[in-house]
Amino acid sequence: MINITMNKMSESEEDLFELKYLEEISELFNEFKGMDNYYGLNLFKGNYCEFYEFIKKNVIIYEFSEDEEDNISEPELINYEK
Repeated sequence: MINITMNKMSESEEDLFELKYLEEISELFNEFKGMDNYYGLNLFKGNYCEFYEFIKKNVIIYEFSEDEEDNISEPELINYEK
């Protein structure tokens, strides 16, 4: 299992993250924005990009490789230093 901390990922990993999760995060933001408007909370003063960057910097992705399915061990933490 690979544990990727998103705030230390490479440019290609950022591109992969965007391709994989951008649409889902956009849908989530629109859902929250609808609830925010309905209840008049005004929680989202900024735009979608700030919400997206917050999620991207604070998410941890766990990936499983095929060869590790039979031999599950402790998670491997991968930190990408820039």
